[in-house]
Amino acid sequence: MRSCSGWTMFVLCAGALLMAPLSGNASEARYPDAQPGKVSDTYFGTPVADPYRWMEQPDSAPLAAFLKAQDEATHALFGTLAQPRSQLLERIRQLQRGTASVRFVSRVADRYFFLETPIGATAANLVVRAVAGGEKRVLLDPARFGTAGGHPSIDFYSPSNDGRRIAVSVSHGGGEDWVLRFLDVASGQMLPDEIAQIAEPFPRWSVDGTAVYYPRLQTLAPDAPASAKLDNIRVYRHVLGTAASADAAVFGIGVSPRIAIDKVAFPEVSVSRDGRFEIAGVSRGTEATKAFWVRDLKSPAPAWRQVADYADKIAALAEHDGRLYGINQNKSYGQVIAFDAAQGSAAGARVVVDDPAFVIATETGDLAAASDALYVTGMHGGLSVIRRVPYAEGAAPRDLALPSGGSLIEFTADETLPGFSFALQSPTLSPRVYRYEPQGDAFADTGLYVADPADFSGIVTREVEFESGDGTRVPMTITLRKDLVLDGTHPTLMTVYGAYGSIVPMWFSAPNLAWYERGGILVHVHARGGGEKGEDWHQAATKTRKQHTIDDVVAAARWLIDQKYTAPAHLAVAGKSAGGIPAAGAIVQHPELFGAALIRVGVTDMLRLEQSGLGPANTLEFGSVADENEFRAMLAVSPYANVRPGTAYPAVMLETGIHDPRVPSWQLAKMTARLQASTSSKRPIALRVDYDAGHGLGSDKEQIAALLADEYAFLGWQLGMSGLPPR
Repeated sequence: MRSCSGWTMFVLCAGALLMAPLSGNASEARYPDAQPGKVSDTYFGTPVADPYRWMEQPDSAPLAAFLKAQDEATHALFGTLAQPRSQLLERIRQLQRGTASVRFVSRVADRYFFLETPIGATAANLVVRAVAGGEKRVLLDPARFGTAGGHPSIDFYSPSNDGRRIAVSVSHGGGEDWVLRFLDVASGQMLPDEIAQIAEPFPRWSVDGTAVYYPRLQTLAPDAPASAKLDNIRVYRHVLGTAASADAAVFGIGVSPRIAIDKVAFPEVSVSRDGRFEIAGVSRGTEATKAFWVRDLKSPAPAWRQVADYADKIAALAEHDGRLYGINQNKSYGQVIAFDAAQGSAAGARVVVDDPAFVIATETGDLAAASDALYVTGMHGGLSVIRRVPYAEGAAPRDLALPSGGSLIEFTADETLPGFSFALQSPTLSPRVYRYEPQGDAFADTGLYVADPADFSGIVTREVEFESGDGTRVPMTITLRKDLVLDGTHPTLMTVYGAYGSIVPMWFSAPNLAWYERGGILVHVHARGGGEKGEDWHQAATKTRKQHTIDDVVAAARWLIDQKYTAPAHLAVAGKSAGGIPAAGAIVQHPELFGAALIRVGVTDMLRLEQSGLGPANTLEFGSVADENEFRAMLAVSPYANVRPGTAYPAVMLETGIHDPRVPSWQLAKMTARLQASTSSKRPIALRVDYDAGHGLGSDKEQIAALLADEYAFLGWQLGMSGLPPR
């Protein structure tokens, strides 16, 4: 527990917004500075100053004024770069128009459902097409939902088992304020049902397609803290045609007195395809593993029976013919286990797959039950692998020879159909959506995604490993023009995430050609904290070990410099969301290595993260200030806490969406203010605010194009790219 009696708080005054010159550019643009307040917290006897605490106040007029003034100053800054930015924007738009973009493909019976953004459009429609081919039909255009609260988007959808109805999760302005709506596929008409306060945007259908199971947020009191947002989530069952207010809770905290569930937990309920079993899973915070319960609806008195505790480290379950198959993380690389759904449990499960070379732990792997076999995804040697596991006990699993190497970005199967659907891509290979048919052991291109016409023949991707500070070998992906001579002069953007055991796919993005054409290099560091090498790789950078992620970024920068890919004056680092910690941490700890940085809706103040809406859920990943050891580790790596006055920081562009529910805008605002007040380099510190966006989900194509043009113009200017004004 924290040793001090509480927060040592002082009266703070937000003060007036002061105007100061925006250094490091040739224009007369100015940015606002913020008067620091006298606020300090004491943790375990250690005082920590927080001069911009006033920005955390909810619905704060001073914060709103600060954000507005910062954004205006940033737009004025880009006035200096108007011509090159305009050229970049036009090239990015041109590359975006190469082909329609398709995502979230699922097959139900003889039809494919998917989200598609047509050429020239900005938003994704819900579309259906027959498996055999033929014309596509738009089922739902998000414009139907109006623009109150920002532009509408269909973020996710979930078809019923027979494909007659579809649940869609709709949000406005990128805010993830999902409202669940329902569509009749045959008529294209919306059903009257409407459910708000959705905690998770993909509901599970009942077998007959007349009801859905969905997790709902509690209704908060007006004076409730933001950190209470995710407390007491429960799963409800909604029968179509009834009022949502009458929905009954079927699982979650307080629903069953015999089941203990943490206050901050994420429950879910699904139903086996034969309708016999309800399967409930609960994850604590951001942990990948879950506890599971099963209820046999054919028993005389159906009751929830626990089949896996958190200690069993089960990350996912799939059901087939009365058996449950799960990914088990008791070993770093992960195993597949199986046990009887009616009477068995994870504790007595049979091991089906145990292969150290097949990494399926953390968020690296997934599994799905088809009619013919269980299919499991994972990684081997840095490439995606799909393994076919026969249901017959003792039958040998085998890896399928995929049509091409790359990153698996989608993967779905249906227990009533043989085979599965999936999508592959790489930095130089545009996505393809394939179907695997076991009868002929063959892959077929569905034709749902047309190959992008952008010419990447002159671009190459290199997979390398370098040595981090403690000797750990860390993977890195480098994409660049084939004809570049490694002479240390090339503008290089290095990205990092390194959290939650996640694997960041090596996305194909045609607009990236606008960067490569100008001699730019793109790099991704597969730092510790991710799942590239299994659960041990993830755990190596959690809580008190988070410094390892920053160390990997710093070592990657030095390797790129040593190998003459770039030089400090031409090197930038970028991190989004949780990647803001290592990206901002690297420039704070080693500003001499970088010419610029992008902090994309990124976490920068770790000590105050717990006070935000999703903060309590992240304590299992980053630690809590209530634990002394974790606090001291967080204090050492938190970027905001370690900004030092009089330090020559690189140029930094920080980005926030005003509706962001994950990383609130005050995180970026506080970091901006502290950097602007502290840097001695005369390089710009700019805050970009999108008033029609959130964490990135739901942003349309034009928003993405404008943001990328801003980033490339800013980086090109600061890193010395040809065609940009001198820094």
